Amino acid sequence: MKSYEELLSDIEEDMELMGSSHIVYSMEEDDIVTDYDYLPSDSCTISITLKELQEKLQLQMLYTKVSAHTAGADKNAPKLAVVFPGIGYTADKPLLYYTSRLASKHGYKIRTVSYGTLPENVKGDPEKMKQAFDLALEQTERSLGSIDWNSYGSILFISKSIGTVISSAYASRHDLTVKSILFTPLAETFSFPLAGSIAFHGTADPWAETNSIRELAAQKDVPLFLTQNANHSLETGDVLTDIFILKTTMERVQRFI
Repeated sequence: MKSYEELLSDIEEDMELMGSSHIVYSMEEDDIVTDYDYLPSDSCTISITLKELQEKLQLQMLYTKVSAHTAGADKNAPKLAVVFPGIGYTADKPLLYYTSRLASKHGYKIRTVSYGTLPENVKGDPEKMKQAFDLALEQTERSLGSIDWNSYGSILFISKSIGTVISSAYASRHDLTVKSILFTPLAETFSFPLAGSIAFHGTADPWAETNSIRELAAQKDVPLFLTQNANHSLETGDVLTDIFILKTTMERVQRFI
């Protein structure tokens, strides 16, 4: 099987010859591209442009890199997953609930942060958002203050919305080596170091502008999985579509964990 580098090199040559919008057919296993060809076949069945294929492979390459962020962790030591909810998106909502279940299945002890009472109607109000961030971070420090981080071989942060800012700030402040799952991150999240992070964003998210999030994620080498027409909860309003989005998201989360 060809390496990512070899496939990307082939794609660049083909783009020079045929253009970035030329259609090819990819071979995929568990949503991972393993090869491609110019004509459909029994193994190469998925129609895709060379540009789209290039972007997909670059994302896979980055995803593989960040997934190995804690590869040197002590496999025999306990594992801890910390959940950082959003303001209205609590730990029993689908993205956080099912991610916690997956983490638990893989041997992580689950700890959920509670922020207490935060300001309401913070969207579009920088002053209220800053106040909410400061209060939430203060409560997080209290909530996690008794943890001996050095006793855990692997630490996973699972966060949503403002929780992505809190988790990233906390990891930076305490110099923690963590793997981090960022659900619908805010722009402020990307002001912190984010090595070992993956992110999920919906293109209809009113809390974060897609082009901005895409650029910020690229600057920090954070694999960003975009869901078309999905809102701040990674939902579209169509129940069956939303179940499919949740399934696809959890498959990516499980591979990362």
